[in-house]
Amino acid sequence: MVNIILCGGNSMRLWPISRALIPKQFVVSNAEQYFLAADQLEELHQEHNKFLLEPVGRNTVLSIALACFALDADEVILVSPSDHLIKNEEAYAKALQEAKNLALQGNLVTFGIRPTFAEIEFGYIEADGNNVKAFHEKPDAQTAQKYYVVNEIIKKKDNNG
Repeated sequence: MVNIILCGGNSMRLWPISRALIPKQFVVSNAEQYFLAADQLEELHQEHNKFLLEPVGRNTVLSIALACFALDADEVILVSPSDHLIKNEEAYAKALQEAKNLALQGNLVTFGIRPTFAEIEFGYIEADGNNVKAFHEKPDAQTAQKYYVVNEIIKKKDNNG
């Protein structure tokens, strides 16, 4: 499985800790951040063989598509934002293996986390068990609150059996 790490973006949500030239994340990156990303991978003793550098940020889906063109058509890929914190690495590794198995069966797999608050900057996955019914990109505040409340009801139901 090839991991495409998305590490571009303008880093505005975490300003002033995160700035344009030293963003929160740090491999699709923008051209200005190539040396920063390469240096950090070297510090972690991680080999990298390809960077896709955007001269100007465009769109996440374009970055993913361009990265995929550089891979074999049968390759299983994992697209990861570079700024996510994985607290339970064992559970994450198990989820990745399950996702890879599903992908090898011809499925498109997505990961999601339960929201802890309503947020208009996130997308929301509408699911029925492991089946995705819809993806709702960055809703307005009222709709995000509705998704959060529905999630809380489902979470309570799941916890009570």
